[in-house]
Amino acid sequence: MANVLVRSPYYIAENEQGSTIVKATLEITVGGTLRYTITKDTDPSNNVLYEISELMRDYLEIQLERNSGGAGKYTHSKSYSTSLKFYDRFDVQQGSTITESGFIMDGYGYFLDGYNPTTTRGYMQSNDVIYRLDDSAIQIPVDLNNTSRVTFMYRGDVMKTQNIGTGTSYCIEYVTNENSDYDGFRDRVYTSSGTYEDNACIKSFLGEFDISDVDQVLIDTTDGLRNIQVITLSECRYQPIKVIFFNRWGAEQNVWFFRKSVESLKTKRESFKRAVVDLDGSYDKTLHPRRNFNVQGQRSITINTGYVDQSYNDIMQEIMQSELVWIELDDKVYPVIVKSDSLTFKTSVNDKLVDYTLDLDYAYDEIQNIR
Repeated sequence: MANVLVRSPYYIAENEQGSTIVKATLEITVGGTLRYTITKDTDPSNNVLYEISELMRDYLEIQLERNSGGAGKYTHSKSYSTSLKFYDRFDVQQGSTITESGFIMDGYGYFLDGYNPTTTRGYMQSNDVIYRLDDSAIQIPVDLNNTSRVTFMYRGDVMKTQNIGTGTSYCIEYVTNENSDYDGFRDRVYTSSGTYEDNACIKSFLGEFDISDVDQVLIDTTDGLRNIQVITLSECRYQPIKVIFFNRWGAEQNVWFFRKSVESLKTKRESFKRAVVDLDGSYDKTLHPRRNFNVQGQRSITINTGYVDQSYNDIMQEIMQSELVWIELDDKVYPVIVKSDSLTFKTSVNDKLVDYTLDLDYAYDEIQNIR
């Protein structure tokens, strides 16, 4: 059963033999509910063509997994089915009903993939190397119907195994090496309404003991065993920033940027001139003859990956093509918009060391103006 990537067009094209056929009716069901009934005339050869991806995409609810109480796994993908019938001019059905079913997700195919891009992959990321901040969890998106088991390894030992069931109403599931929903020690403290004291003793403890040890993830899929390498990095000089985005497979993906980050603020304003003179011709020298109004600020941030594997080419391309991106900073999540509009692919052969810089705008104005 294939999954439809609804950011790209998806066509239903059929033909039915019969000299009396004049029209066809297509019913589209998403998430178990009939959403559309579309009737259109056939061409002289009894062909009919529907493009349905945008119609089905309206019923995907894209929200962060961590902020939705786990509801993301139910809304990032949904079941769909279609039913196509041909009729003559007396509204009598001709031929058999043509049906198909599967799942939809907010992903896309590339031009070279051809028309009607779908996927049956179990591991819903493009990269086989994951960089992880020490004492932080990793989140692996998998397809329930194309994955049977996820195993987290460390130095050859099994740290955690999770068997994957099948899905009927949705198919994307998120598997983590943590035994809780926390990202790390500090997140656990904050979530439990505790007080986190950032001192030398705590840093020494976290540096010596990694609560979520993992260096390899084995994913049993219908395409075979996927071996994902996990590289854990510590960063004591810069503040690592986690980027959260929806990748080309329609799944939420986390990527750490470890090196230097720079925040900036840009403002815009309008101004006007006004009269400040009194009736006797004098004026108050503390008043503004020229005054600003509609002043607003826009904060931006530039982040850097540090040196990474060249598989980040795929990750960076998908981040720049993603419609929804966030960053996590100090255990707070901020919506952002990718400002970078070009990307030079890097390789270890050409560039020796591969690193990437990304420019982002916070997706809101600094002065609260939501009405």
